[in-house]
Formats: sequence, C-alpha cells, structure tokens
Amino acid sequence: MSDKRPSRAAAPMAAEDGLLLLQSQALAEEEEAKMKGEMLTRFLKDKLAKEERSSTLNLHKLRTQWRTVLREVKDKELHQDIEILSQTFARVMDCKDSVIESLATDLEEAEEQHAQALRSHLYNIDRLLQLQHCRLTCLEEGYGAQLEALKMELEAER
Repeated sequence: MSDKRPSRAAAPMAAEDGLLLLQSQALAEEEEAKMKGEMLTRFLKDKLAKEERSSTLNLHKLRTQWRTVLREVKDKELHQDIEILSQTFARVMDCKDSVIESLATDLEEAEEQHAQALRSHLYNIDRLLQLQHCRLTCLEEGYGAQLEALKMELEAER
C-alpha cells in the first residue's frame, strides 16, 4: 500500500504539473496567436495605408492626365474656332473691300458728273453774261441814238 500512496500523491502532482504545462502551453499559444494577430493587423494596416497612398497618387495621376486630355481637346476646339473665325473675317473683309471699291467708283462717277454739271453751268452763265452784255450794249446804243435824236430835235426847236 505504501507504494500506492506515493504514486497517488505523485499522480496529482504530475496531473497538476501536466495541467500547468498545458495551461502554460495554452497561454503561450494564445500569446503567439495574439502576436500573430497583432502582426497581421499591423501588416494589413500598413498594406491599407500603402494602398491608400497609392490610390491617392494614382487618382492624382489620373486627374492630371484627364486635365491634359481635356486641355488638348479644348486646344483643338479653339484652333478650329479660330480657323472658322478667321475665314469668316476674311470673307467679311472681302465683302467690305468690294463695297468700298464700289462706293469709291460711285464717288468718282458722282464727282465726274458734278464736274460736268459745273462746267455746263459755268458755260451757261458765260453765255448768259455775253447775252446780257450784248443786250446792254444794244440798249446803250439805242439810248445813245435816242439821246442824239432828242438833242437834235431840241436844238432844232431852239
């Protein structure tokens, strides 16, 4: 019996030691799992931060490229608008130049007509002056003749 007692006493000790060993192993495994979880969490947070930075950078690059594309499109549109406006301007200028040339021709013709009318008027005035001068000369001669006749008649009566 004495053999059984120490083995019974040793058995609870061994069971306690085994339990303690199992508990310490469980704690070690739990701490290892906790550390692995923390490391995984840190790794995932770092990866998420890198992805966010990468996403922000890529978004910036996309916006920059999109703006470049939009600028190129706007540049092409503006060049087309300028080309259309310059062609329209050239047509309007041609039209206005032709109107100016037409008006200049009309003005030259009007000046020529005015000069012709002025020459004709001056010619008619000169003829009228000559006619009036002839009439005046005739009247003076008639007056002089009548005056002589009256003088002679007056002297004859005297």
